[in-house]
Amino acid sequence: MAAILSPEPMTVVSNLPSGTKTLATLRHSETAAVVDIDGAQPALIARLAARGLVPGATLTVLRGGDPLLVLVDDSRWALTKADAEHIYVEAAPASLRRRLLSYLLP
Repeated sequence: MAAILSPEPMTVVSNLPSGTKTLATLRHSETAAVVDIDGAQPALIARLAARGLVPGATLTVLRGGDPLLVLVDDSRWALTKADAEHIYVEAAPASLRRRLLSYLLP
């Protein structure tokens, strides 16, 4: 069954909780939860969803900059800074950050 993408642009995210920032602003070893994705680009949303980058997913930045390297569900993905600007995240609680980083550091 094929997915049908509407040619109509979706609305841009506007009512985000305080403390929300874009993925592009995160630095090395920061952990965050995806809050929302700017819906203006349906093709981008589909690409991100295929990588597990959906609202509710937790990610860790393995390398900041452009491209950005992130860890999502034991998979590493590179994203351009332009794409990361459309992903809104919120810092993960310290306990979750420690647990996720324990997998990365011996």
